[in-house]
Amino acid sequence: MNANTKNNKEFLDLATYAFHKPKTKERAKAFDKLLEFSTPYGHYENQKLTSMVIDSHFNVYWKNQEVKTSGIGYVASYPEFRGNGAIRQLMTKSLRDNYEKGVVFSYLAPFSYAFYEKFGYHYAFNQKHYRLAAQDFPKGKRSAGEISREKFEFDDENASEFSVSKNTALFKVLTEVHQKADNQGSLVRSPELWSYFFSFKSQPHCGIYRENGKALGYLLYEFSEMTFVIKELITLTDEAKQAFYRFISSHAGSFSEISWQAPSDILLEEELTEPQRAEIKLVPYMQARIVNLQEFLKVHGQPDFSVEITDEIIPENNISLGEGKREKMTIGQFTAKILKENQAILREYF
Repeated sequence: MNANTKNNKEFLDLATYAFHKPKTKERAKAFDKLLEFSTPYGHYENQKLTSMVIDSHFNVYWKNQEVKTSGIGYVASYPEFRGNGAIRQLMTKSLRDNYEKGVVFSYLAPFSYAFYEKFGYHYAFNQKHYRLAAQDFPKGKRSAGEISREKFEFDDENASEFSVSKNTALFKVLTEVHQKADNQGSLVRSPELWSYFFSFKSQPHCGIYRENGKALGYLLYEFSEMTFVIKELITLTDEAKQAFYRFISSHAGSFSEISWQAPSDILLEEELTEPQRAEIKLVPYMQARIVNLQEFLKVHGQPDFSVEITDEIIPENNISLGEGKREKMTIGQFTAKILKENQAILREYF
């Protein structure tokens, strides 16, 4: 096993093969960008890469602080090497390294929830998927402020390459609004994350709501044929929300439907005149686990329940908390309970 290798091409070759993706220059650039804030773990046989795990480095909002978080992705093996234990080695190595670094959480989007439970992860996050006729979207109201449509600037040499330096003012507004929102459990949006998203995941339209020059919300959105796609909507006041609802519904004459993959705490259905006509799905999303339990407790404090925690991957987390009769939980079950009790959400889908 060789951790922290920088042979990006080998990893990209395996990723495109395992996930049935075409090899393109754009995909290669996106992968290189991802590895700028990630650690690739690789298993080799006869000096050839056979299995991989990509561990991306994030921070997450928790209890008004920012805590280190690992994002696991691109877990893959060539078919002839599957079942040889390499993925277990790589996952264990990644978790051990993150434990030593004081990382608090680890998130992943699983292909199999049961598979990753072997490594201490547990189902922890949902998404809300909305699809409704454009005419049924809430009409909103006129507000004291106004919405301005903003335009992102991309590098001249590559139309898809987003440059934070060329978008300093807009980037500052998005960051300020995002930081003030209810983000417990969600990622801190670093310049690298914004750049990665806008360069390789989406080049959306953008609207900013302001009152007296102060930004109180933003909307990122796209057009997909006859569908108005809400990529992200964050509002800090009800006036901002009503203004954006009015802005979105004003597109009803140009689009047949509106879709939104929203955080699980969104309750758009309560604002619909005819909610029964909307397609609304609560979709299981990410798994999570606490990596370094002691570091978590420093930030979170003691839980308000008694528990005996077991962790088959990181034995240092095998501890008991609280007095009296203790409920037995895996580290993943404990993580999921804590996230649910604290109404954690995950805004990101990239």
